[in-house]
Amino acid sequence: MKILLVSTQDYIHHPIPSRHHNIFEELATRHEVHVPHFHVSRGKERETRLHVHEATRFPVESPFLHYTANAPHHYRVIREIIRDYDIDIVVGAHVLAGTAMIRAAKRFNVPVVFDLKDWFPDSAAAYYKNPAVKRLIREGVLAITRYNLDHSDVITTVSPGLVEKLRGYGYEAELITNGVNTDLFRPLDGGAMRTALGIAPDAFVLGFAGAVERWYALDEVIRALPEIRKRHPNAELLIVGGSLFTGYLEELQALAADLGVAGRVHFTGAVDYRDLPGYIAPMDLCLIPLSPPQWVDIALPNKYFEYSACGKPILSTPIPDMLRMGGDQIAVYRNREEFIKRVDDLALTPGRCPTGMEEHSWKKKAEAFEKIFMRLTGKR
Repeated sequence: MKILLVSTQDYIHHPIPSRHHNIFEELATRHEVHVPHFHVSRGKERETRLHVHEATRFPVESPFLHYTANAPHHYRVIREIIRDYDIDIVVGAHVLAGTAMIRAAKRFNVPVVFDLKDWFPDSAAAYYKNPAVKRLIREGVLAITRYNLDHSDVITTVSPGLVEKLRGYGYEAELITNGVNTDLFRPLDGGAMRTALGIAPDAFVLGFAGAVERWYALDEVIRALPEIRKRHPNAELLIVGGSLFTGYLEELQALAADLGVAGRVHFTGAVDYRDLPGYIAPMDLCLIPLSPPQWVDIALPNKYFEYSACGKPILSTPIPDMLRMGGDQIAVYRNREEFIKRVDDLALTPGRCPTGMEEHSWKKKAEAFEKIFMRLTGKR
């Protein structure tokens, strides 16, 4: 089968592999998969099994300006890939480039699967602080997203909550949750990494791994740290990851210094994804401080799968879909007082948790997409 993926990201330079990297690299072991390259990131080029087609005429770094300025060129490149490589099915997960993909696919009567990995109107607006700008971005992206969904043959999405949200807008979606590479993410000894990071062997380490952006309220975690350290003088915080498009990481570093805990907050910056399990290993308690209320009801973060596969207990804001999946390793907090209380409880009973993530391997997620593709095309 010949597949075209139109990803939400710069597929070969984005520092954090997305759901589409994990799923479509697996599909590319047995299918011919093509992807246009939106050169908006500046990370190290990653190896890929996919056939990459340059789709950037104006290499602007701002995502909004990049995708707006390059939109006509994106359409031409996507149209040429579909035509020249006799594509059987297209899978889109983008706002503007998703519209270009749909218009090109319909021209050649190619079926379209739109994979909505989050609620784009809110995620696009999250990068902006000005309320008027946020509202304008949200409404504009909603209109484009609805056009894309209206013209897709199948909609897939990542969480039961997002399935329900889409139903409220009149769309039926098939659920394929995120997953985890169970060969890569597994329980590891964290002693050597503690030494490398300057963390004491007997420290109680609260940890976060992922994109350091404002939708994770790490500033609130840092504000709670002085009180936590009064109760647990050996408590330290490890933040693994970098900011993608904002200065949030630098704000957190300044906040830690202002609160006098800079020496107990360890920032690694962005790390190679394949090294991530080694950075999770020293953590005694893994955090998911998801913040925006409008996201909580539709979220099912990759962190849940990755932390769990590493055998780690999790402390999280209430995320209904994650809680429905269950697991004694999850504790919940709703405010700073509850956060400190849960840390108190968990600091007294540290330990590993059962992993049990094999059913959520990326290989199984790829197989779920494959079944949809075969249903739409009649091809294997």
